[in-house]
Amino acid sequence: MIIQQGLRAFFTPARGSHPTALGAAARQWSGLLRWRLAAILLLMVVGTASGASADRVTVEARREGDAVIVEARASLHADLETAWDVLTDYDRYAEFIPDLKSSRILARSGSSVIVEQKGQAGFFLFHFPMEVTLSVSEEPRSGITSRAIAGTFREMTGSYTLMRDGDELRFTYSGRMVPDFILPPLIGTAAVKAAVHKQFGALVKQMQTRAAVPAKPPGR
Repeated sequence: MIIQQGLRAFFTPARGSHPTALGAAARQWSGLLRWRLAAILLLMVVGTASGASADRVTVEARREGDAVIVEARASLHADLETAWDVLTDYDRYAEFIPDLKSSRILARSGSSVIVEQKGQAGFFLFHFPMEVTLSVSEEPRSGITSRAIAGTFREMTGSYTLMRDGDELRFTYSGRMVPDFILPPLIGTAAVKAAVHKQFGALVKQMQTRAAVPAKPPGR
């Protein structure tokens, strides 16, 4: 009620003020307030989602000019062989990664792979297209690096690493993205963070799920 009264007082024309100028200002401030409120709500929801699985997945995102820098990490109970199989199972990514409509290998030559992915990422009010062709370099059972060679990103580079850490497996991701579309400063960064958290978390979940399934005996 207090907020509503304050907004009503803010947008109520002062006596003697020009109505056209005030109307334009009111519309401008109204639009700005809507974006800020949406961004605050998005950050609250993203924070809640991140906190719910903080013991498994941590994601950080920040802006550097036009680029968004993202880092993600997780510790999980899975063997290295299974985790590697999941990470390089590009043709099946769309089966377990949310918002990814298709993922397929276009070409392979040894440890070099060309992968095409299509989908839509984002959160709440803001979504963005994700169509990218990646040149991927594999370092067996250690990690992969990738860079976009076509798609909706002017620049997109990333790397995943896998490393044993005692009884656990440490899984990390670092990426740099420069989209070829408008990305709002605050809500856009939060949307990228939410999308990476969802997709990175899906990889972690799939690794743990496959690791928990007993291997079939030979010949069956």
